[in-house]
Amino acid sequence: ADVFAVSYFGGYAYLAQSPQLYKQMSVVSDLEKVFEIAPVFRAEKSFTNRHLTEFMGLDMEMVIQEHYYEVLSVLNEMFKYIFNGLETRFAKELAVVRETY
Repeated sequence: ADVFAVSYFGGYAYLAQSPQLYKQMSVVSDLEKVFEIAPVFRAEKSFTNRHLTEFMGLDMEMVIQEHYYEVLSVLNEMFKYIFNGLETRFAKELAVVRETY
């Protein structure tokens, strides 16, 4: 992958090429599912505290054998696993958030 410079809020940021092609090549070379967790940077000017210009992204490529419902099933199980894990590991913190909001 290539790295290139872009203007980013009056300075420069050095971004990497998207791994999309490599994930697709992995899927067609016999890996049925490929997951990527990586930082994402968006060069969008915003003056709100709720606008994300930098975040961790979760991306997935997978083989569909018969129907797109297979993707929905994988995503359903993955999100249940993530949220159950958060509920277990961060119960105290979530209780504080619930009390506050």
